[in-house]
Amino acid sequence: MSDSYAQTLAEANRAVADAAAVVATDRQRPSYHLMTAANWINDPNGPVYHDGYWHMFFQHNPYVADFGPMGWGHVRSPDLVRWEHCPIAIMPTPGSYDGAGCWSGSVVIQDGLPHMMYSGVADMTLWSVEDDIPPSDRQRIPQGYYDEFLLEIDQETQCIATSRDGMQTWDKHAANPVIPATPPGLDLIGFRDPFLWKEGDGRWYMLLGSGIKGRGGVALLYRSPDLLEWEYLNPLYIGDPAESGINWECPNFLDLGAKHMLVVSPHGRPIYWLGQYVERAFQPAGAARRLDWGDVFYAPNSLCDPAGRWLMWGWVREARPRDQYAAAGWASCLTLPREITLDAAGELRVKPAAEMKMLRGESLFADLVEVSEGNTHLLGGARGDRLEISCRVESADCEALRIRFRQSPDGEQFTELVYDFRASTLRLLREQSTDTAAVTVAPCECQLVLGAGEALDLTIYLDNSVVEVYANERLTMTSRIYPSRVDAQGLSLDCSGGSAKAHVAIWPMASIWGDTR
Repeated sequence: MSDSYAQTLAEANRAVADAAAVVATDRQRPSYHLMTAANWINDPNGPVYHDGYWHMFFQHNPYVADFGPMGWGHVRSPDLVRWEHCPIAIMPTPGSYDGAGCWSGSVVIQDGLPHMMYSGVADMTLWSVEDDIPPSDRQRIPQGYYDEFLLEIDQETQCIATSRDGMQTWDKHAANPVIPATPPGLDLIGFRDPFLWKEGDGRWYMLLGSGIKGRGGVALLYRSPDLLEWEYLNPLYIGDPAESGINWECPNFLDLGAKHMLVVSPHGRPIYWLGQYVERAFQPAGAARRLDWGDVFYAPNSLCDPAGRWLMWGWVREARPRDQYAAAGWASCLTLPREITLDAAGELRVKPAAEMKMLRGESLFADLVEVSEGNTHLLGGARGDRLEISCRVESADCEALRIRFRQSPDGEQFTELVYDFRASTLRLLREQSTDTAAVTVAPCECQLVLGAGEALDLTIYLDNSVVEVYANERLTMTSRIYPSRVDAQGLSLDCSGGSAKAHVAIWPMASIWGDTR
C-alpha cells in the first residue's frame, strides 16, 4: 500500500469519525439496522462469514451524506446481532482504474485468504436532465444524487483486493483490473457488480449486471480457477425489456435446492425469477416477480452461510429530499437479514433471520385481542419507536384490519398497516405520518391472497424512520416514515365492518451497536 493511498484511507476514516458524534442522537436515525457511523451508504456489498465473524461491506461516501465516488465501508459481528464499525476497506485511487469509484461486488475466501471483487469505475459524468450542455462542460461527481440527474459511466472494469489481517485492511491486486474490458461482440449498457459462487468443479463462477442494446437486461456469466484469470462463457439469462428493463445491476444467483433464484435490480424495483440452472444457462419458470413491495428497497446482496442458509440484505433508501438528508449528516441503511427459502410447493418464502429475536427486550404486550368496528384496542398502552410488532389473526369476519403505530396522543399523526379482507390487499398508509415538507407519504400496496384456512400473519419492525413488514413469509414491504412529533409513539388495533381476534405481541428492540440509541 502506497503512502498516498494510506493517507487517502486515513482521511476518509477521520471524516466519518468527526461526523459520527453529531448524528448519533438524531431521532430519525435507525439503531438496529446496519448503516455507516455517518454520511452516505448504499448497496450492501460482499456479505461473508469468515473466522468467527459475519462481515458486511457497503457502498460508502465517507465525506458527505450524498452520492459520490464510492469506497467500501465495513462492519462485522460475531452473531449477526452485535455489530462494530471497522476501518473503511477500500477507497478510489485517483487517476486509476477505480479513480471514480470502487463499486459493488462480492467477498469470497480463496485458499483461506479473503478476496474482494468489485467494479472499478475510472470516470463518471453527471448532469441535470434539464441541462443541454456538451459533455466537456458536464458536472463531475460528487455533486448530486443520481436519481435527480443523468449519470454517464466510463471504463467499468472488474478488480480484486485481498486481506491478510481479518479483513481490517485490504491491498488492491497488482494485476488489476483482472477483467479490463467487456466481452467482444456485445454492445452493452453497463458492466458491473460481480456476484460470485463456487461450483462442484472447483472453479469460481461470476455474474455481472449489464444490458444488451436492443435486446434487454442481461446477467453475464464468467468462470475462473483462481479469481485472476477469467473466461467469459455466455449470457446466463437475457430479459424482456418490457418486463425487466434494458440494464440490470446487482445480480444475485441463489441455489435454493429444487430451484435457482435470479435476482436483478433494473434501475427500479428489484425483481426475481425462480427456475432451473441447466448447462450454464438459467431457465425461468414464469414471469418476474417483485422482491419487495415497499418504495425504498434496492440492490440486494446475499450469502450462503456455513449452515447452508441463504441470507439477503437490501439497501433502504431515504424517502425525503436531498437537502434534508444531506443536512442530517447521514443517509440510508440496510434491511435486516432475511432468510430466503422455498416451501414444499417450490414457492419463495422470506422471513427475518432467527437471530433478530435476540434484540428483543422485555415484552411490552402479549395477548389475544378482540376488536370490532368502533372498538379500538390500545394494546395495553404500549408505546415506542423501535419495536417488533407481531400480529397473527385467529379469526376475522371484518372488512379490514388496521394496525396503527407511531401515533400521537391526539391521533393527528400516525402510520397504519391495513389488510383488506375483501380485496386481499395489504397497504401501508403514511399520509398522516408527518408534517415535514416534501417527505414521501404515498401508500405502498400489494396483493396478499390468503389460502383456505390460512391466517393473516404480520410482523412489523419499527426502527425510528424505518418500517419493515413481513407478511405470511410470502412478501416484504420496506418503507420510510419521518414522524415530526416526539410524542408519536402510540399503537392500536381496530377493524371495520365486523370483528376480529388476533394474537398480538410487542417488544422493544435493542441497538445493534451496544449503545442506548
